[in-house]
Amino acid sequence: FNPAFPVIVGGLLSGENRVGYIQVRFKKHRWHKRILKTRDPVIVSLGWRRFQTIALYSIQDHNGRDRLLKYTPEHMHCIATFYGPVSPQGTGILSVKGLSSDTPDFRISGTGVVLNQDKSIDIVKKLKLIGTPYKIFKN
Repeated sequence: FNPAFPVIVGGLLSGENRVGYIQVRFKKHRWHKRILKTRDPVIVSLGWRRFQTIALYSIQDHNGRDRLLKYTPEHMHCIATFYGPVSPQGTGILSVKGLSSDTPDFRISGTGVVLNQDKSIDIVKKLKLIGTPYKIFKN
């Protein structure tokens, strides 16, 4: 035993080995200069774990649906959904856009708290039809 070199021992509980979809109440950090885009890869620090994932940002409608957003809101919370290791509710989350050492500006892109984890998460996207109609039926 050498007191100059401490040894830290850790482990995972049996339920912490699972992975699934996680919903997070997420907010872009106010010092981060750019807004975050849906389906862009981010590095997430969730509890003891750090991993890279692709997040979908959504906001809840008045009728309870999660509506997909292209970008994170500027000064509001949204819901970020991503695939990763399951963690208990209330766990803090921190996201970073990249880990390159030549980044001169602020690196933390967003923070949040885990809301729930579920296998059946539905996010709806607004469908926009383009073009001209072939035939119009009038009632």
